[in-house]
Amino acid sequence: MSALKGAARLAWPLMLLVLGSLVLASTWDRFLVTAGFVLTAVVPLLVLRAVLRLGVSRWAATTVLVLLTTLTAYLATSGADLSLSQTVQDVVPRLLTAPRPYTVAADLLVGPLLLTALVSLFTGLRVESASKVEPVLGAAVLYVAGMLLTAGDADPWGLVAVLILVTALLGWVFLDEHSEPVRQRFAVAGPLTVVGVGLLAAVATLPTQDPFEPRELVDPPLLEVVASSPLTQLGAWAVNPGVELLRVRGDEVPLRLVTLERYDGRQWTAATRFAPLGTGGDRALPAGESPSEATVEVALDDLAGGWLPSPGRPSLLSDRDALVDPTTGTVYTPEDTEGLSYEITGSFDDPPDAALAAASVPTRGVGRYLDLPELPFAVSEYAARVTRGARTPYEQAIAIQDEIRGDAKLSARAISGSAIWRIEAFLVGKPGEPGARVGTSEQFATAFAIVARANGLPSRVVVGFRPGAPQDDGSRLVTGADAFAWPEVYFDGPGWVPFSPSPDDDTFKRDGFDDVGTAPQPTPGPTGGAGPSAAGSSPGAPAGQEDAGPRPARDPGSDRAWLPYAAGGGVVVLVLVLLAAARAVRRARQRRRGARGAWAGVVDALHLAGLAPDPHETADEVARRADGRLGVDGARTIAASAQRDAFGPDPAGSSHFRAELRQVQRAARRTVRWWRRWWWHLDPRVLGR
Repeated sequence: MSALKGAARLAWPLMLLVLGSLVLASTWDRFLVTAGFVLTAVVPLLVLRAVLRLGVSRWAATTVLVLLTTLTAYLATSGADLSLSQTVQDVVPRLLTAPRPYTVAADLLVGPLLLTALVSLFTGLRVESASKVEPVLGAAVLYVAGMLLTAGDADPWGLVAVLILVTALLGWVFLDEHSEPVRQRFAVAGPLTVVGVGLLAAVATLPTQDPFEPRELVDPPLLEVVASSPLTQLGAWAVNPGVELLRVRGDEVPLRLVTLERYDGRQWTAATRFAPLGTGGDRALPAGESPSEATVEVALDDLAGGWLPSPGRPSLLSDRDALVDPTTGTVYTPEDTEGLSYEITGSFDDPPDAALAAASVPTRGVGRYLDLPELPFAVSEYAARVTRGARTPYEQAIAIQDEIRGDAKLSARAISGSAIWRIEAFLVGKPGEPGARVGTSEQFATAFAIVARANGLPSRVVVGFRPGAPQDDGSRLVTGADAFAWPEVYFDGPGWVPFSPSPDDDTFKRDGFDDVGTAPQPTPGPTGGAGPSAAGSSPGAPAGQEDAGPRPARDPGSDRAWLPYAAGGGVVVLVLVLLAAARAVRRARQRRRGARGAWAGVVDALHLAGLAPDPHETADEVARRADGRLGVDGARTIAASAQRDAFGPDPAGSSHFRAELRQVQRAARRTVRWWRRWWWHLDPRVLGR
């Protein structure tokens, strides 16, 4: 029996460490890495316990094993041409700036494995500790480390946390060397398990729209990229519509090549700072509430430059050398793209029309998407006239789209460029003048974005491709004819919504609200409608100096965000109330029983204090030992009266023993640790007696 209990004392901390190491290992998403973490959590503890059983001192055994662990880490880093001190020193920034899931690399593995080994050794030293806290603490350290590295994705539903909690409580019940019987320990562990699982479930179901991301605390390693915007290539692709650019397999969605946010009056400029996928960065604006996801396999043919087409903001990318603009999700590779093939998964906002009816636009944090140079008077007047009568931001965008499509003509041989003078000629030039109402998708998308910004609508331009023509082998061929540019407007809730201002292109064409209901009418602006002042910014206003505009739509779910907290609190309160009621009923029944009830109260106090009497002891023996241990004399008085009452009448009555019983209970309560004193009147261990 003692051997079995010794094996259980060793197996319990090992189970806890394995559970914690599984969470930490999940960041790599490789079975061999997971097995390595499990072995690292188990082997040091077992080796340490084996060495200690041979009679080696704890200090010597721990020192040697720590040195061996450090030597192993040194050998691993030296093989990767790394310095151990530098690797350990930079382990946190490296982990928080590396793409997820992590690659199997020494500079990423050494730190977490070293932490796991040291936690295992520390736990091994404290296996025989009476408090039984160290194994739980070690598992918690590994669990928290894994959750931080994955921003909570390692255990999204809290299942591993529940297993750690249950395993810890089982160990405390069966392995605790306290004098209470196992049945009474279960009486305590049961309610604690219910409360703990309830709290974990409540936390796991919290509506966390913006979870804590440790990567935001570390600046990712950004690469400066100098590359021309592909916007200027649209004209060349339009002139050569048959040139084969790439082949695609997978979901049939438009592909994004470059997202352009900054406009200086002469041209749109692409992002210049890129980082590995998954390293975080400034997203600028929150993602929409109705995202869609697509996965495609792309094989490049005659697509020049380092830009890589994507179905949306990338979440998975097979090309490890590729970099991502943290703000827009544009993908770039510094490597040669000739014959490059890769698989990519991306997300994009795909809101229903009904969500756009009452959507507003943000008034803060959108400076870069409203930034405009000083506009010519004719363009400003055009922007104000186009949206006159529009009641909501979305109706403004629809009005701009329809007006620019109007009687304009799409021509592959139109004058190229995105400069203000070119857009002025395109929008308000007189018929017959060069470039008047004639352009490529570059001019249509740019004109939409400029007019939208002049009306306070955060906007940007995207260069990309239509899904392509289906081929006999199941792929789709994307040619120069599929290349085009389109504008997008950001709305609170829906996110980035694309539009199709180019004639004869319905890829993203959107209509009014005839089918989705009437949108609420905001207060008219100075022009009599929802003009520039009502939308958020005056034409040509500097970035960041927005006028008061529509407020963001209120999130209906925010009104119910307190429900999980209330549920968790309700579970705790219910358990406490039930325990208090059960103890109160027990005390009332004891008072009605007179001296024998008072003696039952004394025995309850001794059980709670860890001084439970032996079943074979007489009442006099128990009382004499209790008074000696507690420094009182009330237990013997109550015991004598209880014995007389058991064999004859007790003329003193029950009230005669209240002072003695209170004396014993207070003395017994003072003998327990502080954290058990507050639980004294709720402790359920005596309920099973």
